[in-house]
Amino acid sequence: MRVTTIIIILLLTGFRAGNQNKYEILFQEDYADAKQFVKSNCTDFKNACFVYKHGFLFSTAIVFPELLRYSVIKDIMETTALELVYVNYGHKAADFSIGRFQMKPSFIESVENEILKNDSLSVVYQNLLLNQEIPEQEQRQIRVNRLKSYKWQINYLHAFIAICDERFKYINFKNINDKLTLYATAYNSGFYQSAETLLKNAAKKCFPYGEKYEGTQYAYCDISNYYFNFNH
Repeated sequence: MRVTTIIIILLLTGFRAGNQNKYEILFQEDYADAKQFVKSNCTDFKNACFVYKHGFLFSTAIVFPELLRYSVIKDIMETTALELVYVNYGHKAADFSIGRFQMKPSFIESVENEILKNDSLSVVYQNLLLNQEIPEQEQRQIRVNRLKSYKWQINYLHAFIAICDERFKYINFKNINDKLTLYATAYNSGFYQSAETLLKNAAKKCFPYGEKYEGTQYAYCDISNYYFNFNH
């Protein structure tokens, strides 16, 4: 895809630094809880940023909507049965969001596959790769166990950012908000999609309850940009 096409799409998405929607008012205590989680675990977030050379606020903004979503729906989350189905039969039988960053097993598997295909990523993120000689069920159990830890999820987040850096390195972003729009949308809807497709879908208002919900919702990357802009 031509870089000029990407730039035009970025301009049309309308996710600008001056967005004045007050999400902390709309979500109130849930927004405050999400911010408090980041503050309480700031050391772990920043240590990972130091190791993997990614910006603290940028990486946090990518998953901040998920921290907010986790707070919104935490009382109705129940994954024990789904975990068992996934471990026994794989993500095609059960693919579900786990933990603070709401990562799915299929997402982790995709991250692993991308790491394996790239020599430099395989060195930096070797700790995320599983022993391929152990049974698949055991591998899946390890993934589930890791996903229950936000510290492991931080590592997967940074691997995701590195994958996006590689996939979208041809794009000359106008500013950091345009880059965040793309990365946040990729995190929310799948980094395997083209940049053009992701940016066309960026304006979809499906947060926090998904496409089937008929009530008022918001664009995922708009919340990421809002958090980024108002927490410098």
